[in-house]
Amino acid sequence: MTQRANVNDARCRQLDELFSTIAEKNNWSGNILILEEGKPFYQNSLGIANLETAERLSPHSVFELASVSKAFTAMGIMILQEQGKLDYTDKVDSFFPGFPYADITVENLLVHTSGLPDYMELFSKSWDKKQIATNQDILEQLIKHRPDVLFQPNERYEYSNTGYALLASIVEHVAEIRFADFLQQHIFQPLGMQHTKVYNRRYSPELTQQYAYGYVYSPQSEAIVLPDESSEHDFVIYLDGIQGDGAVSSTLDDLRKWDRALYTEKLVKKATLERAFSPVQLNDNRLSNYGYGWRLCEDQVTGKVVHHGGSWPGYRSWLRRYIQKDKTMIYLTNVDQEREWTEKVIEAVENIVFEQPYVLP
Repeated sequence: MTQRANVNDARCRQLDELFSTIAEKNNWSGNILILEEGKPFYQNSLGIANLETAERLSPHSVFELASVSKAFTAMGIMILQEQGKLDYTDKVDSFFPGFPYADITVENLLVHTSGLPDYMELFSKSWDKKQIATNQDILEQLIKHRPDVLFQPNERYEYSNTGYALLASIVEHVAEIRFADFLQQHIFQPLGMQHTKVYNRRYSPELTQQYAYGYVYSPQSEAIVLPDESSEHDFVIYLDGIQGDGAVSSTLDDLRKWDRALYTEKLVKKATLERAFSPVQLNDNRLSNYGYGWRLCEDQVTGKVVHHGGSWPGYRSWLRRYIQKDKTMIYLTNVDQEREWTEKVIEAVENIVFEQPYVLP
């Protein structure tokens, strides 16, 4: 199901060729939306939303965003900071009694400079896999096992899901409501994102219309299956109650609304957003290429890019905002592909959009 703003634009034909080729050759299944100055320039839906019912994907399909969720978690913290309820310099151990790591600040969590160990590794070793873990369990496991830090705060950058799960817990602690409700009240509802929510479908299942189930390839059965049916992906079940580092589900049009709001002061002031889209300085004066919930890069063709990818068994998602050119790419898939291959697809799409030479992956 393809929609184009301008049928004569050669870029649309190139994008059609790209997506029909990868759908045929690589079993690509997903939704893509490209905006130029906020207007849909190209949109496509290819593939299956539910193998059991044979429901096809549509522009309204709801996908898990995985780590693209981190930008919402960071926005929750920014809103609380503007309300004067917390500060980026606050120490994490001031929120959680018994938290075993000193001198880690809220900002260290936001920009991945905390040095905290990976909770997924900890849970794979020490967690009863018959239980579904929640954010509170991460805190309790860190307090109980006290795994070593990887480095001292702000010594270097290392991507940390632990940090973003803790940020969600800080939002709950400070706002005194559930993290999911806070995002709903302060972000999703004000922006009219009616099909977006924090959703843990195994921990607290509820009916979601037009839900795109995520699938993986199983070498054992040589078939496309739900990750729940694949032993190597057992963590999708026992880590399903965790929020903040992932767990937001959304649609193309809701993400369009989110993108547009980030050009305005609907949620926070311009100065707050500028800080979120700026690199931080490490102890040795190097700059990190990560802001508050966003990766940062820049080149002569694309200008400044504020972006994030997400990966969880069955899903790959990308939101790329070319903020100086006012173009946006929203890319949501629900059949697992290799990360490197996905990055080549994203690169090809970007090159087409910016009228650069490209290669089909």
